[in-house]
Amino acid sequence: MLLRGHKSPHLLRALTQLRPTNFDPKSRVLFVLSWRFLWNFVRFLKLTRRPQQAATLAFLRAADTRVICTMENYDKILEQPLGLRWSSLIRRYLPKIHFVKVQHGQDLRRNPVGAKTGEVLAVWGQFSADWFPTFGRTESHFVVTGALQDSRYRSLVASASIQEKWKYCIVSTVKSQEWWGPILTTRRSGYEKLMSFVAASTGQSTLAIALTVDRFTIDGENQAQLEREYFRNHFGDRCHFPEVEETFGEVFKTAHTHTSPTSHKERFSSYALTDASRVTIGATGSVLWEAFGRGNRILAVNLTDDPAYDFPIPGPWSMRQPSIDQFAERLQWITDLSDDQYFTMSNDAARYLMHYEVEDPPEMRLQRLVASLLENESLATAKEVWNRSEDSGMKS
Repeated sequence: MLLRGHKSPHLLRALTQLRPTNFDPKSRVLFVLSWRFLWNFVRFLKLTRRPQQAATLAFLRAADTRVICTMENYDKILEQPLGLRWSSLIRRYLPKIHFVKVQHGQDLRRNPVGAKTGEVLAVWGQFSADWFPTFGRTESHFVVTGALQDSRYRSLVASASIQEKWKYCIVSTVKSQEWWGPILTTRRSGYEKLMSFVAASTGQSTLAIALTVDRFTIDGENQAQLEREYFRNHFGDRCHFPEVEETFGEVFKTAHTHTSPTSHKERFSSYALTDASRVTIGATGSVLWEAFGRGNRILAVNLTDDPAYDFPIPGPWSMRQPSIDQFAERLQWITDLSDDQYFTMSNDAARYLMHYEVEDPPEMRLQRLVASLLENESLATAKEVWNRSEDSGMKS
């Protein structure tokens, strides 16, 4: 069962061979499936006193669901202040169902380590498997699969010759009221300072802007326009914005370019901009993680005192609270490195952060993980099967 799979085209594509059923708890259409559904609905309604929760639990029970898979950002909080999520609700009332969440982005949370809830989190790389448990995550098991969207992009441009078009690319983290509202948050203050460093250290070079907002109206507000205005206010006419409605932002063309994307998540404009730039500069964000994992030069700069905003793996590509002169010197140094020098310096760290193998891509790894859970009621047994497939290099 895919939880809100229609919102996750890369997850749906990865698990197509397992013939998943999509389910959206927000659906207002009521299907009376069988007497089992009705009986379970009444039973769970008495326990939860929430019709939507009861209907979801009854549907899963009536459908004999063995595994639920979803992107972690769709494991929404149902009840405040308890912090009850779909995963914890399902694990509480249907403990025999395996719940697999797929890493969606970086994790800036730093919570106390608490009780584990039995879920599995499929993560981008060994770094996440090693460190996410210390961030206070509630999942019990962390399995390295890789990033689905990054993998899809790699497959689409595998035969393309991507030329360097810009010297510098800026990773935007500008979205929502945090960035154009009256309150100056710690993260916004650090980013504002970084933009002033970039403006003073990059001459008159055109700056490619890897935008955050790739849809124009959200909650009735034209956030895409506000995001663009933010960068124009800092850099004027030096900004190059991608055509976010077009595949690869019209940075380059491949055989896939003329395929109409069914989702904004299949346009890959930020991926294309970072690949076509000499150095990608930013503060935080999954775009930095993925660009680094693909071997691109990055400079991640945290101009706050909060270590949660540090790039996850220290190295010459990461700075904390540099002066403007130190920033400019490091940026020039990274720009001047040869490709071989940068590869030798960063390759091990890039593979640790973002796992990817052409012959065993994330889609196949996730598919094996879910298949092992479908075939084994015990999570421990399923993990043994997964580990044996890893040790033997089995491809399926």
